[in-house]
Amino acid sequence: MGGAIARALLRNQTLAVSELLIVESESTRREQLASELGCQTQEAVDSHLSQFDVVLLAVKPQTSVPVMRLMVSHLQSSQLVISIMAGISIAQLSLELRHSKLVRGMPNVPAQIGEGMTGYFATNDVTEIQLAMVRNIFSAFGHAVAVPNEDAIDATTAVSGSGPAYVYYVAEHMMAGARALGFAEEEATQLIQQTIKGAVLLWESRQTPVEELRRRVTSPGGTTEAAIQSFDSHHVGENLQEGIRQAYQRAKELAQNS
Repeated sequence: MGGAIARALLRNQTLAVSELLIVESESTRREQLASELGCQTQEAVDSHLSQFDVVLLAVKPQTSVPVMRLMVSHLQSSQLVISIMAGISIAQLSLELRHSKLVRGMPNVPAQIGEGMTGYFATNDVTEIQLAMVRNIFSAFGHAVAVPNEDAIDATTAVSGSGPAYVYYVAEHMMAGARALGFAEEEATQLIQQTIKGAVLLWESRQTPVEELRRRVTSPGGTTEAAIQSFDSHHVGENLQEGIRQAYQRAKELAQNS
């Protein structure tokens, strides 16, 4: 995700190449990023960290504590730190970094193609100018929304962070259904990809509640109604909602145990 964000920031000219430093411990990955992006790269955190207005933490949560402890002696009180690590709370970021200008963001996988959705929460010490920077950074790879409290980051994780997997899960079973009806893999893929893409674009263009759009496709006594009735009889909608609730609870558990 860190590499995807770096590409988007450079592609959209949110940052110049000279304004970006990537710290990557893995040599092959570091060399690849340096070659692809043309920016500065280095193996470990050092005093260069203090030269940048914004520091983006995009490491795996399970390896974050040693990284944050290396950062402590190089952070300046005026710098903004943005974390996109799942399950690492503002409280832990503040404790490990000994820092107060913090933002937690939760982008999702479509950020890799500039179509991400990011919810973010900032501490009170983040200035208006820094908030504008946060919006510019997250908007470089999709859409961003400020959430009112940190708990909403866990909700964002459950809804949009994990959301692409829900879409792929539905598509996976639509694919299975299409194959069972005799379609080849390539044919099923084209049918379902375009159906999902077209449905979302129509939803965006109409500015109509999704329930109404679904009703317009569901003619009484027709084929769609037969499918919806089957979904309802098997509680598909309620199970999807329960899945999102379970994802939210797990996000809260990870945050509490971090």
